[in-house]
Amino acid sequence: MSNAEQRFNQLTNTLIKQNLDLSQREIPFEGGRLRIFFIKQIIDIPLLSQNVIRPLINNCARSKRPITAEHALNHILFSSVCSVSKDDAAIVDLILSGNVVILFSNDEQYLIVKLKRIEHRNIPEPEIEYSLRGSKDCLIENLDVNISLIRYRIKDNMLRLKMIDVGKRTKTRIAIVYIEDIASDTLVREIQKRIEDINVDGIIDSGEIQEFLLNKKLSLFPQMGLVERSDYACRLLLGGRVITLIDGCALALSAPATFLEFFYSCDDFYENKFFGMFMRIIRYASLFAALTASSFYVAFTSFHTDALPSGYAILLAEMNANVPFPSVVGAFLLELLMEIIRESLLRVPRRIGSAIGIVGAIVIGQAAISAGLFSPLLLIIASSSLMSSFVVPDYTLVNAVRILKFILLIFTGLFGFYGFSIIMCLILAELVSINSFGIPYMAPLAPFNKYDFLRVPMENKTISPFRKKYMYNKNRKQKGNM
Repeated sequence: MSNAEQRFNQLTNTLIKQNLDLSQREIPFEGGRLRIFFIKQIIDIPLLSQNVIRPLINNCARSKRPITAEHALNHILFSSVCSVSKDDAAIVDLILSGNVVILFSNDEQYLIVKLKRIEHRNIPEPEIEYSLRGSKDCLIENLDVNISLIRYRIKDNMLRLKMIDVGKRTKTRIAIVYIEDIASDTLVREIQKRIEDINVDGIIDSGEIQEFLLNKKLSLFPQMGLVERSDYACRLLLGGRVITLIDGCALALSAPATFLEFFYSCDDFYENKFFGMFMRIIRYASLFAALTASSFYVAFTSFHTDALPSGYAILLAEMNANVPFPSVVGAFLLELLMEIIRESLLRVPRRIGSAIGIVGAIVIGQAAISAGLFSPLLLIIASSSLMSSFVVPDYTLVNAVRILKFILLIFTGLFGFYGFSIIMCLILAELVSINSFGIPYMAPLAPFNKYDFLRVPMENKTISPFRKKYMYNKNRKQKGNM
């Protein structure tokens, strides 16, 4: 028995004994045999039969000489993606990754045929970043589909993809996407290094990757953007950002991300520029209201009633006369009730979600006022605060506000506007101290740059012919505007 045949028998026995739920097919030929190994659940079976098994059977039956891996690769197989290897240690990983491995009893080399089949849903409409205008396609859980959506829009030979497998057990494919002559080399290297340094059993979602990429891991504020829309991902790439796509996740990560960019919506790029500016001002005000509305109520009703008109102060005192607890307790309980309603609407089935929202927001609220538990004004303020939090396009920024408003409410209830001012100063100090991959988080406000701040944020219709200065792009000129 030759060395090649001994190795063939040893590898075959090893693969069978590992109990990997492998399917196999053996085909004899003149002077030897070959064996095909694959996992049928992740392989395109029709393609395997048509492009691999059928031509192999036909050639093995007609050929009067032994068949080698090189000969099969060059003259027999119809598959477009196949290669030859001699690395025995990689066989198991190749099969588990969705490849077909063909062993030959007379050859130390083996064939690798990529016939992976992944079940994926059709491209849906965006749910998180929905817009009235613009395209309606968004990223899905299939990495190859997401890459095709980006390449469909950016037909540039400088578009680059770096593929990395992360996770010892899951071996999740991650693609780092950027435009080479725009994005900073330092930024690309830093993201690649942080991803390559991840040493865990598995990565399932982009949120797990994000934890490893953050500069300041204990900060409440998001330091990377979430991208659902493929057109917005392309716009970020043209602005010098780096997009990280994760196989199995429908949300991509963008870096770097600044505080003001979380207020951008796709409608800002497609609508009238003045309307886009107006809506961003509305979003800034809405986020501030969601954070501070209840705290202002507590401060004015408990500590600074002299700042209110006397007639309204008396009316407010009459409304609170029958409330059994202080304003800060009522505001805290009502804000907690609003958070419970918000969370319940996310978890219940869609068909009954609207009914639960009506019951929670109207029936319970009205009953609580009738029972004298809350002031009617407080219910209006809490409801307005809840609605304001939905105005910001990126929900990850709102999550930070949801926590901070309770901290702000407690300190305001204890110390009035003095406590309110302390917490707001701490929040501002936190914002100006964060950086996202070397980019100041509050740019272009801190450090201030009037050209980046006042310009229309449209990469193809901007007032300035240059990309944003704080991004440190290699190529700041936008050729379309020159």
